[in-house]
Amino acid sequence: MSHLFNTDLSETNLMNSRLDQTNLVRIQPITSELYPAAAQLMAYGFGHKFQKSSSISTADLALVFEQLLLSSPHQAVGVRFAALENDVLIGTMALKWKGHEIVRKVDTAPIQWWSMRSHTGCWRLLHIMSCIHLLKHEPEAGECYIEDIVVHPHRQGKGVGRQLLARAQQYMLQTKQLTYLSLHVARQNQKAMQMYERYHFRKQNSTNSLLTALLLGEHQWNYMTRKGDNNIETAYV
Repeated sequence: MSHLFNTDLSETNLMNSRLDQTNLVRIQPITSELYPAAAQLMAYGFGHKFQKSSSISTADLALVFEQLLLSSPHQAVGVRFAALENDVLIGTMALKWKGHEIVRKVDTAPIQWWSMRSHTGCWRLLHIMSCIHLLKHEPEAGECYIEDIVVHPHRQGKGVGRQLLARAQQYMLQTKQLTYLSLHVARQNQKAMQMYERYHFRKQNSTNSLLTALLLGEHQWNYMTRKGDNNIETAYV
């Protein structure tokens, strides 16, 4: 239903400015050896949401995210990118779109539920998985949904989030069946809303959820979209 978001978008207009040519950050599809680092990054970036109603530790939350990364067939209906600086993961972003009615089965690792339960506890694990399920969104035809995006705390304010969004735009433009970007953002996060609007995302509707209010501390979510066009200048290393 909703979108996890924690990034460092700068004041510079994403869609009309050229990235710093000296930036050593490169954006590429993630590989499985980066899953542990990505899971830790996601746990640090999103932990405050899950920890509002659960005492789960950041380490245990990272374990849950890692198992989900290992088991999710992103290559079937989406893609996850890694932002690397000197081969160190400093950011990650997942894109998702509507798959075909019949999708080729992708070999994935089974979720190690028993192992996770021994770390987190049965009820805590159920709570976390329920929260994740509540935040799911099923894209429509042509929609390229930004499911999550996070930047390392020590690299925020450096334009990494801006580069990830630019990569999402580029990927959407290069994929025939996709025509626009979309995301969800909590209504109370006005700073993020204003930044998205500067990058030509426009609010389409709002959704209220008592469950996310109780479990995540966020009750209203704004759905925003950006139409696909070629009005973007990017440079990638």
